[in-house]
Amino acid sequence: MIVDRYYYHQLNKQEQAIYKAFYKGVMLHQEIIPIPMRGEFRQESFERIFMAMTRDNPLIYFLNQSACSTASDIFGHIAICPQYFFTKEKVKEYNRKIEKVVNELAEQLHLLEGDDYEKELRVHDWICRNVEYDYEGRNKNKLSRVIASHNILGVFAHHKAQCEGIAKAVKVLLNAVDMKCIVVTGDSIKNGQRVPHAWNIVDIDGESYQLDVTWDIGAIERNKHHIVYDYFNLTDELMNQDHKADSSLPICRSKKANYYVQRGCSFQMRHRLMAYIDKLLEQNERVYEFRVGGRLNKVTIEKEVIDHIVQRLQKQGRTSVRIKIYSNRKLGIYRIEIF
Repeated sequence: MIVDRYYYHQLNKQEQAIYKAFYKGVMLHQEIIPIPMRGEFRQESFERIFMAMTRDNPLIYFLNQSACSTASDIFGHIAICPQYFFTKEKVKEYNRKIEKVVNELAEQLHLLEGDDYEKELRVHDWICRNVEYDYEGRNKNKLSRVIASHNILGVFAHHKAQCEGIAKAVKVLLNAVDMKCIVVTGDSIKNGQRVPHAWNIVDIDGESYQLDVTWDIGAIERNKHHIVYDYFNLTDELMNQDHKADSSLPICRSKKANYYVQRGCSFQMRHRLMAYIDKLLEQNERVYEFRVGGRLNKVTIEKEVIDHIVQRLQKQGRTSVRIKIYSNRKLGIYRIEIF
C-alpha cells in the first residue's frame, strides 16, 4: 500500500510541518493539537493545510470538515481545535470494518493481479455496479446520511454516497494496491451552473489521467443496463469542458489509457470508423460503441453511422429494426443498439 500525499508536497516547509502535527493529532483523536508556529496563522494558510490533509487522507473520515478552528494563548502558541463525528473507540471499530471490506474487495476484484489499467477498470466497474449516488446526502435533517455520503463510509458501509465519498473510496482502493491516485476538488458545470464536485486523477504507467466515476454512475442511471466509460481516463482538454479544479494538478495529456483508445474504438477519421462499424455488422453485433474526435466529432456523424447501419441491414433483408441511441456529444461518445 502506498501513501499518496500529493497535496502535502504542494505546501511550503512551514505548512508541511503543521500538516504533520495536525495529522498526528487527528489520528490520536486529540481535542487540542499544538502546531509548530507562533504569531499570526493566516486563515488562507490554515484552509490550504486543512484541504491538503483531508484530500490526501480519505481514511480520516471522522473529522468534521465544517467545524475546525484555531486558538492561541497570550504567549503566541497556536493550536488547532478539531471536532470529531465519532468517539475514538467508534473510529477503531469502523477502521476494522473498513480494512476488512477493502481487503475483501482487493481479493474479490483481483486487484493484486494485472496491470494498473485493469485494476482501475475493475474498481470503476465495481463502484458503478454497486454504489448509488446519494441524492439525500445534502439533507441536513439527516445528519448521519450527510456524514456518510461525503466520505468513504458511504461507499464501503452503505453503497450510497456523493461525489466526495466516491472519489475518496477510489483513492483508498487504488492506493491499497500501490497505484497513485489523488482526490480532485472543484466545480462541475452543467447547463451553465457551477456545482461543487470531486473526482480523481490516476497514474497509469507514469502518465496522469482524469477520472470521474460519479458522472459515469450518473450516466448509468439513464442507461441502467450497461456501464458507461465517458469519464474514464480523460485528458485535461476533455475534462476541462465541464470540470474546473480549484488547485494545481498533475498535467493529463496522454490518451493512451483512455477506455475507448484501449478498446480500439476511438476514431479521428471517417473511413476507419465505418470500417469498424462494418466489422461489427459482419459479426452480427447488436451494440456499436465508439468515440470520435477532431473534425469527425460533429452533429452529422451520428446520423451518418445510423444511416450506414440501416442500409447494410436492409441489404441483409432486415427491413424493420429498432434503434436506441446514447450519446455524449461533448466528448464525442456514442452507443447505438439494434433491436
